Amino acid sequence: MKKPSSHIINANNFINRLSKDEYLPVYVFYGDQYLLMDKAIQKLKEVLVSNSLELNFSLYYGDSASASEVVNNAKTYPMFSSKRLVVIKNAEKLSSKELKLVERYILQPSPFTCLVLIFLEPKKPNLEINQHVGLVNFTLDIKDIIQNIKNMASNHAYNLTNEAVNTLISLVGEDLQDLESEINKLILFVDDKKTIDSQDVERLTERIRFEDIYKLLNSIANRDKKNAVKVLMDLETKYEEPLAILNSIIRRFRLIWRAKELMERKVSRELMLKELKVSTGALYYIQEQAKNLQYADIKNILQILFEGDRAIKTSQIPDNQILTKLVLEMCS
Repeated sequence: MKKPSSHIINANNFINRLSKDEYLPVYVFYGDQYLLMDKAIQKLKEVLVSNSLELNFSLYYGDSASASEVVNNAKTYPMFSSKRLVVIKNAEKLSSKELKLVERYILQPSPFTCLVLIFLEPKKPNLEINQHVGLVNFTLDIKDIIQNIKNMASNHAYNLTNEAVNTLISLVGEDLQDLESEINKLILFVDDKKTIDSQDVERLTERIRFEDIYKLLNSIANRDKKNAVKVLMDLETKYEEPLAILNSIIRRFRLIWRAKELMERKVSRELMLKELKVSTGALYYIQEQAKNLQYADIKNILQILFEGDRAIKTSQIPDNQILTKLVLEMCS
């Protein structure tokens, strides 16, 4: 194994270095492009534990992880493999006590384990960093986002015009997970037409519209269970995957929190659009919700949503049932 020459890298550099068999004992992921984080973890699985995934891969969540269990796992020698991969998602939810135990491990990490801490927040986490740790920033500028969109289409032998790319971003936003979902739908709709233009995007993009999400959020804020479930059923009819709906709701509540902070600072509309990276239409609805919700409300709702995200990914219960239960809990 070669050691990377620098410990502060972006997502593309991280993937490139893995391809060259360069990796560190500890990585800290942060930023707002969760699709890239998921792909990076998948790449680590392929490189480190592809032949023994069940034995040598462990996933924890910050709101429930025991740091001592994580550390003991990381110190356990791998079975039928030279490496072990340990991941903590939502690491920002680790208590200060648990985080200190993890930091103590980072000082002398196991040479046969790769530990990844995933912080679902845009700013660099307040964490002790040393020579064993690689910081990977998964925040992209607009040029990188545009390039990723074009790459997603070209991977399927399709091409998006520049106008189509700009239209897609204005309608959907800059989250690669949402953009990839819409590109996949567009490819199905245009069929054999290999070049997708802005008219195709405007006509065919099926997204969870801001108005629909606003209705759902408004029902939750008003504790209107009946209407919330009705809107949710409408959304599920249009968009088959409950996880996609959940991710959109999580993203919206994060934006509401951030908008509330910006509004309290009396930031201009132009700066808010730049900071939140949303369209002018979306900003209106986000500001309306920010006015009607307190920080404590948003925090409680996000906690319910994160627990639901984990349940959908790990539980045997049908996804739509989990999502309906979450909406009812948020209305309570």
